[in-house]
Amino acid sequence: MPEMGYAGRSVLVFGAAGALGSGLAAAFAQAGAVVTGADMHAPRHGRRHDGVDYQTVRVLDDAALGALFDAVPVPWAVINTVGGYAPHTPLSELDPAELTGQLSLNLVTAALVTKHALRRMVPAGEGRVVHTASRAAQVTRGSGFAYSVSKLGVLHLVAMAADEAAGTGITVNCVVPSIIDTPANRAAMPDADHDSWPKIPDIARAYLFLASPGAQLVSGTAISV
Repeated sequence: MPEMGYAGRSVLVFGAAGALGSGLAAAFAQAGAVVTGADMHAPRHGRRHDGVDYQTVRVLDDAALGALFDAVPVPWAVINTVGGYAPHTPLSELDPAELTGQLSLNLVTAALVTKHALRRMVPAGEGRVVHTASRAAQVTRGSGFAYSVSKLGVLHLVAMAADEAAGTGITVNCVVPSIIDTPANRAAMPDADHDSWPKIPDIARAYLFLASPGAQLVSGTAISV
């Protein structure tokens, strides 16, 4: 992997027990970063990586999340992959609980991560925040409203946070996957062409770029992968 300036830099990865978060924690550790992986549960065997310090936290618990941010070194980069998914249902059958649940899992979590990342980074005068949205946020056909609108909120959050952080040395961006080759997605779509799906090590390159010191001029951007 080419040198990207991560040696000794603190990187905090949320969702580190999931397939994407686990892969990103490994990619940043391999790039030389000092990585803390955070999730509600400790990652199972196969998703734990040498050189990564794992912490458990419920991201929707604002006080606990703030305590985690205060307990680790001021992060150079905060990478967020926390979220949930809900399939398509007609709006005529909308479940209010599903809508509020998706907003909590995808948007509220991202907003709280942003809050505490900026709280720690602003005094340091530098940092990178990279969220994860979804192509479903950018289309109106085929996606469930609850999932789609919650990920659309993440795109708006990124734009507003980038505007607020302008001139501070902090950038806020997001990666926008279409589909990711994970065991869960393969199980959900067993007849799909899995070989054509984007692989996590390839997707990781987008996160590594956006979180790198050299990406200081890129903020408020959504990179589709």
